[in-house]
Amino acid sequence: MNVQTLPKLVVFLALSLFAVSASADTVVYVITGSPTSLGGRFGTVNVTTGAFTQIGPDMPVAGTGLAQGPNGSLLTLGINGSLISINPSTGVSTTIGPTLADCSTPATPTSCGGNSGNILGSTSGTIYATDFDNNLYKVDPSTGVATKIGLTGMPALPAAPTTMNPDGTVNIYDETLFGANGNVYATFDFFTVDFDTMATTFLVDPDLWQIDPTTGKATLIAPIDPFLGAITNVNGTTYAFNDSTGQLFTLNLANGQTTFVSDFDPAAGIITGAAATPEPASFMLTALGMAGVVLSKLKSRRIRNL
Repeated sequence: MNVQTLPKLVVFLALSLFAVSASADTVVYVITGSPTSLGGRFGTVNVTTGAFTQIGPDMPVAGTGLAQGPNGSLLTLGINGSLISINPSTGVSTTIGPTLADCSTPATPTSCGGNSGNILGSTSGTIYATDFDNNLYKVDPSTGVATKIGLTGMPALPAAPTTMNPDGTVNIYDETLFGANGNVYATFDFFTVDFDTMATTFLVDPDLWQIDPTTGKATLIAPIDPFLGAITNVNGTTYAFNDSTGQLFTLNLANGQTTFVSDFDPAAGIITGAAATPEPASFMLTALGMAGVVLSKLKSRRIRNL
């Protein structure tokens, strides 16, 4: 190879990686699980067709929320309060360390406190989490340590999830925490379900919020559809998964309005976190970086041969 061939190499790499990134635009990573199960699954959903593909083994601990971590990893907040790293190629999950309090075992719901682990999200490379009181925290992705930023002002969880009330109803909630356009957003609702009649009563109505990451303060944007279990932004388009209807929507962050895209595979179950695959810009930078390395080596070789 000589220096004259470099432009062809750059074009080849750019076109090849752009083709991969174009297909990646239609696929998002997801984690799934059940509110009553300690385990979960990791995989992808095609946002055009709704098809779900599991990657790797079942997760020993289910997670809530999904965020881009360092070195190409993905991060989730385990229902046991620990920060968990997921290898997106193999699906293997590794516990990094404790983040917030554990409220996952049969012994803990009666003593669940406001600082119990709730949901994880990220924007611009920073990892955030909330607790049952809906305080906002900044999370160290290398240790799992959570540093409190402040109270969002969003309603706190009225009760521990999946606990039973004296009237026989069960407490359930939906919350998301995600980044879009450099901002931090959240959605939240809390309700009880009578599984004999399937009657649902909302204790906290579903709303969309924007959160100031420096103070933690949340500003109400608009009411939204209930039962949104995971939301992610893909190149300027925000996608929301409705776990009750099994449908995928786009979400307008200015007014909370949703637009139907497709049904998603029932095999996915309850989707509790979603994250975009790498953006096209990342692929292009990779191509240019590889070409730069080749150019540097070729120039060095020519100098030695002079």
